[in-house]
Amino acid sequence: MKKIKKPLLILLALFGLLSFAAFIFIQTLKPDYEGEKQLLNLSDEVSVYYDSYGIPHIYGENEEDAIRTLGYVHAQDRLWQMELLRRVASGGLSEVFGSKLLSTDKFFLSLGIDEASAKTIEQREPTNRTIRLTEAYLDGINQFIESGPTPVEFYLTGTEKEPFSLKDVYNSIGYMAFSFAMAQKTDPLLTEIKNKLGPEYLKDLEIDVDKNTEWIKNYKSVPEDSKEAQMVASISKALKNLPIPQLEG
Repeated sequence: MKKIKKPLLILLALFGLLSFAAFIFIQTLKPDYEGEKQLLNLSDEVSVYYDSYGIPHIYGENEEDAIRTLGYVHAQDRLWQMELLRRVASGGLSEVFGSKLLSTDKFFLSLGIDEASAKTIEQREPTNRTIRLTEAYLDGINQFIESGPTPVEFYLTGTEKEPFSLKDVYNSIGYMAFSFAMAQKTDPLLTEIKNKLGPEYLKDLEIDVDKNTEWIKNYKSVPEDSKEAQMVASISKALKNLPIPQLEG
C-alpha cells in the first residue's frame, strides 16, 4: 500500500478547509424563514407564513405594516434580481457587466423612461395613498439592505448595495410597460415571415391571415438596410443581452 505524500495531504486539508468555509459562508447568506425579526416603523405585530412553495403569506393589522414587511421579505429572496431590474431603465447594467451591455444601456436610456420617472416624482403628492404605501415598501427593502446578509452575487460582481428609491420603482414599472408591448418585437418579425415565406407560415402559428386579401400599399417598400430595419435589429440585440428574464405577456 502506497503512502500519501505530505504535500498532497496538505493540499487535501486546505481544500477541505476552503470547502467548509465556503459552505458556512453561503449558509449565512441564505434567507431566514423562521424566528423573529425587529422591523422599525411597524405599528403592530406582523406574521409571515411561508407555504410549501416558499411563497410568503403576510398577516398584519393594517395595510402599511403588511406592505413594509413585504418589502423586507421581497428583498430577502430577490435583492439581486431587484438590483438588476432597477438598472435596466436607468442604463446601469454596463456598470456591473462591462462594455457588452453598453448598447443595451444606450437603448433603454433612449426610451426616456428614466427622465419620465424623474418628472413624475417631481409632480407627486406625498399624501397620496399609493405613494405612502410604496414608501413603506421601500422602507422594508432598505431595512433588509442595511441589516440583512448580502447576496453572493454582490460579492462576485463587486457591486455595492445601495438603498432603493421611488425612482427605482417608476423605472421598473416603465421597463415592464415596454416589455409587455410585444407588438414592438413580434410585428416586424411576423411581417418578415409573411413577406419572405408567405402567409401559410402565419397560419401554422395560428395567426388569422386571409391570403386572398389584396393589400394596397401606400408606402415605398423598405430595404433591408433601412433605418427601420436597423432599429428593429437594435431592439432585438438590446433585449437579447439582458441578464434577467424579460417580463412578457
